[in-house]
Parts: sequence; structure tokens; C-alpha cells
Amino acid sequence: MRKKIIPNYVMQHIQKNPQIGRRELAKAAGIPEGEARFYCRVYDEMNKEIKYKSRGVALFDIHYPVHDKACMNVIAEFLEDFKPDYLVYGGDQMHMDTISAFNIKKPKLIEGKRIKREYAGFQKDILDRFEAAIPKRCKKFFMVGNHEYRIERLIEKTTQFEGFIELKENLNLTDYTVIPFNDIFNIGDMHFAHGWYWNKYFSEKTLRVAQKMIFVGHVHTAQIHTAITPAYSLPKQCVGVGCLCNTNPEYMEDKPNYWVHQFLFWYMMDDGTFTYFTPLIINGRCIINGKLYDGNMGFKKEMPND
Repeated sequence: MRKKIIPNYVMQHIQKNPQIGRRELAKAAGIPEGEARFYCRVYDEMNKEIKYKSRGVALFDIHYPVHDKACMNVIAEFLEDFKPDYLVYGGDQMHMDTISAFNIKKPKLIEGKRIKREYAGFQKDILDRFEAAIPKRCKKFFMVGNHEYRIERLIEKTTQFEGFIELKENLNLTDYTVIPFNDIFNIGDMHFAHGWYWNKYFSEKTLRVAQKMIFVGHVHTAQIHTAITPAYSLPKQCVGVGCLCNTNPEYMEDKPNYWVHQFLFWYMMDDGTFTYFTPLIINGRCIINGKLYDGNMGFKKEMPND
């Protein structure tokens, strides 16, 4: 659908008579026929039959192997039920603390950890598990977050590791579209980025820069900012989606934080417009469409009728 604006004084004449022609509209609204023809076409396009097209799921900030296992159980069961056409890994799928610059000269923090072992675990516990739960038709996207980008930073310093520790050398991403670090991509009118900012009002700043309906992770918390848009326009928001990792990691040392467990799913129409949902997972459980997804129990429950 073309996002065009029909002025109120023109729209009121069209709504009174949706079959109005350009000459009649031009006369009634006091505008040139060429302009009236344009508004008639836009109105017809706005009101054509819109059909359901696809559905998708986006997961941000899993941070394997410090992921939340109950959340992974919820996601696996939901994917099986939902049968998405799109699956987006929104960045920071892996924690990569084994090669983090923050852990230089802190060997105790990476004692017993090996990046190859973490790659193998992520492939088996996350990629393979979720792939088994989705239809074969599902299109998959793998966004590189700042934690995966630690690989490139390490190779810049120690080039002898090139060809051994990269994502493509250790994960089966053959059927995935890999989105580079800090890049943005879209599915219909939905735009995705891992996240560029970490300030208090990160969603406002992201929307100010992107100027698109955009969904981000990175900050591990839920936040939405909506911008002012002209009448008859689509809404413009930045939606910050929470994380799927441990909300009390060791390096936080039990400090309070605003991290929440959350993911994103949506339904999309054939014109690119959509409806989205961002359920919170609290204590390993959430309710979607009246169904209880309990990641702690591993079995399915239906909510009782009122």
C-alpha cells in the first residue's frame, strides 16, 4: 500500500461517495482534475482487499551459553505451534566471553571455557533444536550482534586465527541470510537491527536515527517510543525487545537491573503492514492465546475457561 495522504477536505467527499469520479471530485473539492485523479487512485489502493500473507518470530540476545533454559523451552514449543514463515535471530546469539577483551588478564573468568565447545553447543541446543520445530519453508535470518563481532576484533589483533574462529567456519548457516554487524534489514514494513544505543531512552534515539518502524534488542529490556506522524500515515515506532539470557549473570554481581525475558512474533498482510506481539516470559512461563507455555515443566497446558 502506498503511504499517501489524502487531505481531510478531499477525503470527506470521497467517503460520502466512494465511486466518485475525478471530474465530480474536482468540482466538489475545488481542485484540478489531475489532482482529483491522483486522490481517487490512492483511495482505491488504500481500500483494496488486504489478505494475510505470513507470520514470523524474532529472538534477541540469547547469549549462549548463559541463556535461560526455561525460555528456550518456551520458544521451542511456541515455534512448533506457531509454524512461522520467518525466524530472525536478532544478534548476540552467543556470549563469546571466551574471547572478550574485557576478560584479558582475568583467566579465572574463562577457566575451562573453549570457543569450539560453545559453538558445538549452540549448534545443537539452539540452531538444530529450533530448526526441527519450524517448517522447512521458513526463511531464517542470523544478525551479527556486538558479541559475535568480538570475533572480528580478535582477528584484527591476531590474524593467525582467521579462517578458524569465524561464525561461518563453526556454525551451519548455509540456509540463513547473515546480516552484518550494525546493519538493518526489513520484512515488509518491519525493520530489524540488533541495536545501536544503550542510553536511558534508547528507543527514542534509535527511531530518530532510523525513521522507520524498527525492532531492536541489545539493551535486554522492553521499551517503546512512538513518533508523531502525519494523519493517515502508518505508525512509526522503535520497539525494544527484551532478552532470552540469564537476567542475573555472574559479572553483574547480583546488582538490580531492568532486564526482562521477552520475544517478538507477528502476522503480516500482503501489503507489508503487520500486527506484532511481545510476550514477557516470567519465571519461565508465559500465556499466549490462552495457552500456558511452561518452560520449567516441559508439558503443555490449556487455560481453563472462565
